[in-house]
Amino acid sequence: MAELEAKLGTPPKTPDNSSLPPSQGKKPNRAEKVARRGPRPGSLGRMGGGRPLAETPDEIVAARPVRCAHCQAALAETDHVLHGRYDKIDLPQVAPVVTRVERYAGRCRCCGGTTLAPVPEGLEPGTPFSVGIVALAMSGEPLVRRICVSCTRSATSG
Repeated sequence: MAELEAKLGTPPKTPDNSSLPPSQGKKPNRAEKVARRGPRPGSLGRMGGGRPLAETPDEIVAARPVRCAHCQAALAETDHVLHGRYDKIDLPQVAPVVTRVERYAGRCRCCGGTTLAPVPEGLEPGTPFSVGIVALAMSGEPLVRRICVSCTRSATSG
């Protein structure tokens, strides 16, 4: 009887203070989860889930069947029902902007001297690359990530 009374005073066995496996331990008290309102949001690839559609797409392509896949009968405009829609997002084609500088020299009719036109600021001779390209190359940031960030910013600001 004394043994049983002594066991009552000892702390319970837990995975931390005994050889009890972690799966046998009791979970600590957790705050109750807030009940979800409405249906569970779907995941990518499932009906009703994924990324929301863009509010103003640049182009809308309507894919409509012309003939029935089973009997080859022609389908009229009234036979079509929207089955689904999704957005395809692409990066704009990156094309260099080439600025050709034509620097002229003028010959004076009075004194015969030649005057060379001043070079516009930022278009000095030397490297063919602009300040923007040099800054991008020196930043060490991959070009693709830079383009993606700018596309994301323009999509959210517009």
